[in-house]
Amino acid sequence: MENKIMGQAAKDYAIENFKNGLNCAESVYDGLLRAGALEGVAPETVAMVLGFGGGVGMAGCLCGALAAAVIANGAIYGRPDPYAVPAENRGGEIAEKYYARYNNLLWDFAEANGSPLCKEICSKYEDFHGKERKVGCLKLIGATAELACRYLEMTPEEAAKLPYREKVGT
Repeated sequence: MENKIMGQAAKDYAIENFKNGLNCAESVYDGLLRAGALEGVAPETVAMVLGFGGGVGMAGCLCGALAAAVIANGAIYGRPDPYAVPAENRGGEIAEKYYARYNNLLWDFAEANGSPLCKEICSKYEDFHGKERKVGCLKLIGATAELACRYLEMTPEEAAKLPYREKVGT
């Protein structure tokens, strides 16, 4: 499927999912699965993201839609066997080859939504359970599915060359 078409399909499925009662994380992850962006990933893995709804069990922490985008990218580009990497290279390899993808994904999301935190994103809505917040999250969920596709389209080599933005450590 052409990249732009896949991103639009993931967005449409994610929105449909949210309208049908899936939480934010399930909506994005399942949207990516249904659009074919997670080829070879078992559909049952959608169960892994359930707890991220509401910023991890309604705690307001990391947005569930963002968490699902990170997990989806990890399903395709994560290390399937970290112990296959020699112990002396294991930690350094992560920062060198992998983390730039996730660092940039998070900051792109935060720039679009004001924060990576559910409680901060939703603080502008008077009623968390109200229609206005649900519509806002619906739009965010669709956009996050598209964003996840954009990162899924990056090769490991392209992602490793991305400059880090704000990060811990040096």
